[in-house]
Amino acid sequence: MVDFVSGAFKVAPQDTKFITTTHPTMSTSSLKNYKVLESPKEIKSSRKAACHPMLYPYAVFFCQYDEELSERVFKVSMVGEDTKGECGALNAPSIQTHPKDNINAAAVCHMDSARAALLNLIDKQGKSPMCHFCSAGDLIWFQ
Repeated sequence: MVDFVSGAFKVAPQDTKFITTTHPTMSTSSLKNYKVLESPKEIKSSRKAACHPMLYPYAVFFCQYDEELSERVFKVSMVGEDTKGECGALNAPSIQTHPKDNINAAAVCHMDSARAALLNLIDKQGKSPMCHFCSAGDLIWFQ
């Protein structure tokens, strides 16, 4: 994978870095709402590649790199929210955050959403960026 990325970027392997989504203090299921704790931090780089783990009995990654694309990469700190108890006359659930359910997420924004691979994911094709969080195990490489 490092050979692929350094070859695509045309740099030495030690000149590449990556970010990934981590759950440093996850105590429960990750299927819940999350609150963004601070402004996302952009990882500024002219070259970016994404490598996604595949379902094999050993480590296999599908990597993609296209120097013509204009993606932006961000690191986002979030905390899990749980619904606990009832509040108010309308019995609306109260939201409580639990600092032990932190996620440091890698996020990618595809600035050109008119690309064929993204056309069925958004309503206004090509009119706005399409952003998503990366799963744990995905590696977003940059120079």
